[in-house]
Amino acid sequence: MAKLYIFAIGGTGSRVLRSLTMLLAGGVDLGNINEICPIMIDPDNANASLSKAVSIMYDYKNVRDNLTFTNGFFKVAIDKILPNFTLPLNDTNNKSFKDFIDFNSMSEENKAMVKMLFSDKNLNSSMDVGFKGNPNIGSIVLNQIATVKEFKDFANNFRQGDKIFIISSIFGGTGASGFPLLLKTLRYDNTIPNFNIINQAEIGALTVLPYFKVDQNNNSEIDSSTFISKTKSALAYYENNVVGNNDINALYYLSDDMSNSYENCEGGQGQDNAAHLIEFFGATAIVDFACNNYAWHLDGDGKLNKQTSNMELGLSDYGNSAISFEHFPVALNYLKEPLIQLLLFANYLQYNFRDFKNQGVCSTYGFDSSFFSSTFYNNVNKNLQNYKAWLQEMKDNNRPLEILIPDPDYVFNLVKDIKPQETWSIKKGYAYFDNKLNGIHCKSNSKTDRFIEVFFKATKKIVEKKFKM
Repeated sequence: MAKLYIFAIGGTGSRVLRSLTMLLAGGVDLGNINEICPIMIDPDNANASLSKAVSIMYDYKNVRDNLTFTNGFFKVAIDKILPNFTLPLNDTNNKSFKDFIDFNSMSEENKAMVKMLFSDKNLNSSMDVGFKGNPNIGSIVLNQIATVKEFKDFANNFRQGDKIFIISSIFGGTGASGFPLLLKTLRYDNTIPNFNIINQAEIGALTVLPYFKVDQNNNSEIDSSTFISKTKSALAYYENNVVGNNDINALYYLSDDMSNSYENCEGGQGQDNAAHLIEFFGATAIVDFACNNYAWHLDGDGKLNKQTSNMELGLSDYGNSAISFEHFPVALNYLKEPLIQLLLFANYLQYNFRDFKNQGVCSTYGFDSSFFSSTFYNNVNKNLQNYKAWLQEMKDNNRPLEILIPDPDYVFNLVKDIKPQETWSIKKGYAYFDNKLNGIHCKSNSKTDRFIEVFFKATKKIVEKKFKM
């Protein structure tokens, strides 16, 4: 089985990783990929989006590391190959860009050249909170990636058959500069370990175009009015130097209108954007890349036929309403079952836990009081609450994605625009759920495995019956 190394650049990268973790918690399959290795790149270590993604991946990992049952929830492992899943950048803490490039020690001629390329505001910009929408700064600072020890650790771990995926936005500073620099390093820097394997590996990327704006703030360097012009410039560069060179196997594009507005925050804990539908769909690009073969092949003359597959995602017309499953393309139908199952699991433990503890199934499978007070059980609950919070954020967003109703008025009224089917059973609501739980035969040896298995199999039966999936 292979690994998928995911480079998540900047705030958008962190938020897409959060959505991917939610999909994996539901048991979404990644083909022959059984393990992902997130590598986050963001000079703004205090960025709330980064902190939240790191915390959520730790919560997931704490459950997955205690399981051997891998045909259900938490199926794919998350490997932490770097501390806090993060690639550190050298020499950026407590420094301005001027200090970083050692401006004061330059000759007068070089100073004059630098001032032609960078404004005084650029030069005095602090490196602690990222590049504030300035890819010209990011391209200088991120040029060090290949020299960082932790990057070499990634390269040393890379094996034949592993894949690489890069997440970035195109309208800011960190992502717009980081993606082409990272790709160039992976394809052309023969000083990195395992270069002969890495430069021929399958590499995919998600390029996120503008999908929100920020409030106007004259004291901030971030200005939404520049997002489109930056995007046009970056796309022209990508056309000539990324797609034009066929350096990438698969490139995914996502965008949305900019009606959604966030507070203008240059970085730190204040940059805590609510989950957005674009980040959700961005995670599906990673699933598509993992499950499909975009590798280059030899042509009839024995030459490598390098060609980039370019992909976009479109939804059916939804007018002014919230987006739900009915607006999804057929290619995303695979999401319905695992996401519904996970919400059923979450709501059962939240609203019917007391009845569950009193059932015979608990004693049958060894779910005693010590199990329900265990760290594992608490970690499962933490993941399920993370999931519900994520669903609620997307539902409440100004650009609402309302695929599921986190707290339904009835147990099975949890799928937007899909009415549950009536079944021939005298048991209703959670009693019906209890009946399915009691009918599961588990093969797992450990309590942790049995717990996940019994709920996965029971919720799968419910979804098949109630929602005809």
